[in-house]
Amino acid sequence: MELPFTLPTYDDRLRRVRARMTAQGLDGLLVSMPDVVHWLTGVSSVGYLWPQALLIDAGDGEPEYITRTTEEPGVHMLSWLRSPRVYDIATQDAIEVMADSVRKHGLDKATVGIELGAFTLLPGNWDRLRALLPDVRWVDATNLVPEERLIKSPAEIAYQTQAAEMADYAMEQVFAAVRPGVSETELAGIASRALGEAGSEYAAIPPMVVSGERSAMVHGMASRRTLSRGDVVCIEFAGVVHRYHAVLMRTAVVGQPTPRVQEVADCVERATEAAIAASGPGAPAPAPDDACNAILGELDLVRRRCHRIGYSLGVAYPPGWLEPMTLVEGDDHILAPGMSFTIEPNLHLPDEGFGIKMGDTVLCTETGARSLSKLPHTLYVAD
Repeated sequence: MELPFTLPTYDDRLRRVRARMTAQGLDGLLVSMPDVVHWLTGVSSVGYLWPQALLIDAGDGEPEYITRTTEEPGVHMLSWLRSPRVYDIATQDAIEVMADSVRKHGLDKATVGIELGAFTLLPGNWDRLRALLPDVRWVDATNLVPEERLIKSPAEIAYQTQAAEMADYAMEQVFAAVRPGVSETELAGIASRALGEAGSEYAAIPPMVVSGERSAMVHGMASRRTLSRGDVVCIEFAGVVHRYHAVLMRTAVVGQPTPRVQEVADCVERATEAAIAASGPGAPAPAPDDACNAILGELDLVRRRCHRIGYSLGVAYPPGWLEPMTLVEGDDHILAPGMSFTIEPNLHLPDEGFGIKMGDTVLCTETGARSLSKLPHTLYVAD
């Protein structure tokens, strides 16, 4: 049995989730998101491409994990679960198996939470589940478990810190390779190789590298475009340890930057550091955004933002690494020690032919906030 934490840690997590269920009036909880299942059990697989679910009742017994037969060896090797319920995709209907488990746990006339916002709950399967269990009162519990994960333990922070060190190493390798003639895909490959060398697991999102006019695409993926002198190059990826992510974003330029690129980059550097400084304990979630915008406003750059300033992150699987807290107006979270989140005041200036990416994974501590990256927030010049 390979687990990143001790068995008492998983017992405590399950106890806390059941307490949340009770507080929200739930008799049961049916979750399917891979990050949620992993955090509660240790299960780690791409098997969530097929219907799976972890059924938790209000008792103190083992939750029932429903998955296909192919995943059974991994469940026994990578989790503390002893009795998964597996189905054969050739002969059994996964949704009927899930419905039967709900009945066997006496929840077919109960109030059950479910992740309505989960990409793993396909509309057709949701329709069939409701039809098979017409007397269940379903309640949206998309964020029940993720909310419990927002404050990380020292062990979780240690994994995320290791992941940040891996990301720093990979970014330095990418910087060293930035030169005329190299392609975006080559740089993305160098990032992937360096992350692997450092011990990182695969990330929820592959390395993103965009250059020249393409650098204005905040979520652009690497293409076969080759770099030329004067190109701005935006790079983003994450280091991963036991599925805990540390995201890192930086911008490089091939040769000396134009005065405008340097001016914008310098402003983003100050905005990034102001946002981090505003991320201490007790600060409302929007505080980093306000601090960032105060700096960007000096150059009328607030309107050039097309992305939130940040969001909480930790355990993640493809296709994304976001947790529920977002550092924007309207989010009522209060920052607290143990919370980790991104700070990323990314800009796109397509009319000027470039964009700027700058972002770190930041940890809120008892005494303030600090970046998990050791790299400076300056524009990297590959001259």
